[in-house]
Amino acid sequence: MSIATSALSRPRRGRLYIVIGAVLAVLAFATAAGIASLPLIQGNTAGTKVVVAAHDIKARTVIQASDLTLTNLTQPPPEAFATVKDVAGKGSRVDIPAGMPVTANLVAPSGDLLSNSDVAYLPIPKGWVAVTVPTSEQVGVGGYVQVGDRITMLATINTSSFGQSPGRPVVLTVFRDVDVLRVGPSTGSTATGVVTSSLTVLMTGCDSEYLFWLLNNASMKYELESYTDYQSLPTGPDSKCQNVSAAAGVGPKDVDGRWHFTTH
Repeated sequence: MSIATSALSRPRRGRLYIVIGAVLAVLAFATAAGIASLPLIQGNTAGTKVVVAAHDIKARTVIQASDLTLTNLTQPPPEAFATVKDVAGKGSRVDIPAGMPVTANLVAPSGDLLSNSDVAYLPIPKGWVAVTVPTSEQVGVGGYVQVGDRITMLATINTSSFGQSPGRPVVLTVFRDVDVLRVGPSTGSTATGVVTSSLTVLMTGCDSEYLFWLLNNASMKYELESYTDYQSLPTGPDSKCQNVSAAAGVGPKDVDGRWHFTTH
């Protein structure tokens, strides 16, 4: 009887050893995986928390909190945001790929995105004005200028306009980083990327006088800037032109004194 019992106990002990060995193998694998992941975890928790796109965000859309997440970067880019609430509700100026940090030059106030209910609203900071300028396919970069883009303005003028004789044609860049508030007339539509007859841009009252002089006396063309070159949007009056009353009028002497057409 004892011989039979001993014979039966050996297979049971063998199965027990197999189970114990399997458990130990699983524990060993889990421990190794945990140790291997430690550098990755430490790398993700180091640095500064910044807001990034949780998934691809299309241009000209209102960004929701669900479109964003926080991640840690050892070298956060300039003008990055630290909290999701600072970005939620703003509009994307360009396509923002998943995982890309959301910075101030990639977004615009929600008022920059037209809806049928707010077509009369323009986001104009205190001390600034909205100015509408003529455009066309060749003047306005083939219709690629959209709301929230920045343009550079060039003027071609004959120096005889400044009293120089004989006169000669001169081309100069006169304004840079001009924010485009609207494309075309107010229609309640958010359609972009079409050839239109006008652009409404943001300027100080002082600069607007120079611009109108050039529109009346020079040939104007526009360049579309890369979004990577955008400067911060103004939030208050410009130190060189504190309010609209600071505009005091300009003439040929003022224009030539500012850009020196006659000496180029």
